[in-house]
Amino acid sequence: MENLQDYNDADMPSNGHEGSDDQPAYRPPRRRILRSVLSVDPNQPPQPSADDQRRFFPPEQPERWNRSPWDYRQPPASQYDRGYVPARRPYRDRGFRRDRAPGFDRRGHGRFRRRIPYIEPADRNRLTPRPTTIVRALVRLLYCSRKLAKRAINEHVVTVNDRIVREPIYTVRLLYDTVRVDGLLLHHTPHNIYIIINKPRRHAGCREPNTRHVFNFLMKKRDWYIPIGPLGKSVGGLVVVTNDAEQRVPGKSLFDLMEKEYHVKVHKAPAKRTLATIAAELEALDPANDGVARVELLRKTKRYAWLSIVVTKAGVHDLFRILKGAGLEVIAMDRYRIGTLTLDGLSPGSWRRLTQVELAKIFPAAVPPSVIEPLAEQEPWRALYNRWYRPLHGKQE
Repeated sequence: MENLQDYNDADMPSNGHEGSDDQPAYRPPRRRILRSVLSVDPNQPPQPSADDQRRFFPPEQPERWNRSPWDYRQPPASQYDRGYVPARRPYRDRGFRRDRAPGFDRRGHGRFRRRIPYIEPADRNRLTPRPTTIVRALVRLLYCSRKLAKRAINEHVVTVNDRIVREPIYTVRLLYDTVRVDGLLLHHTPHNIYIIINKPRRHAGCREPNTRHVFNFLMKKRDWYIPIGPLGKSVGGLVVVTNDAEQRVPGKSLFDLMEKEYHVKVHKAPAKRTLATIAAELEALDPANDGVARVELLRKTKRYAWLSIVVTKAGVHDLFRILKGAGLEVIAMDRYRIGTLTLDGLSPGSWRRLTQVELAKIFPAAVPPSVIEPLAEQEPWRALYNRWYRPLHGKQE
């Protein structure tokens, strides 16, 4: 039997144990392990190999199954306790993707994901004393967005502790430093402020779950009122939000009496007779639109045209319905103006706060006294009239 390949299964020599119970089991050949004499200690029992150590003697798991090293308390261990969270494996033991280096998370941003420490509910909305940049400070103090914050820094109108800030990476401490913009002192919890936002399309106009909404641009996402009401996802443009409780009723707000200008993109340029018909239908919607509603052609191309629609009281769905009845297909719609507030200088997603000087100029100019004085005796309008219009005539209650 010089070569085993010359035999088939039938011609292979037998050992005499085929089909019997005493057939010996297969055992792999013994491997001879060469060890150094110095590495063998006769007084110590033989140690298992590295493979056996990993298979039969796994290391004990660390005490990081239910808590983080930054926590100072143990979470509730029972599902019947308040605040119970099921146990999760530590991040370092998760099966990450093979194409990334070991020790990086799935996003590849750092060594490991930073575990968020436990914060008491009463302390979650407080400002942390850790240093931050002046750009982030202006966003957190609800003054303006980052783009407008950099613009204000370049104009040298931002001061920290009465010193002009010229760099956007200037470090400030929100709880200790005094931040002013153009002489306006920024408080940590401002009250009765008004913010204008250029809402992009495909963003919800109010807080909707599981979707992008307009309050995602603000650091504080609760306790806001929308005086004119929210815009739909398909419509972008100017939105006014405030934490002034007097503006909490959408239909009883000073912004409800102001003119609104919408820029509408349609699939073709309408004729002058069509524009007159649309303006007549807008005036028939509400008596407040008499003498105010007008429709103009801004610009046109071979494929589309932009219209300017000015009304006082008209819903977005009313504009869609009237334009569809006139044979126009709406491609896009933006709210460009509310009273004297426009989108000039605001890119989509940007926002800024209105100062008290701007508000004092906006309300009397946007709403004439002949419109607000008949409403001053009604309860929803009385507080607004006393704040904005009575001081102009020198009358105090």
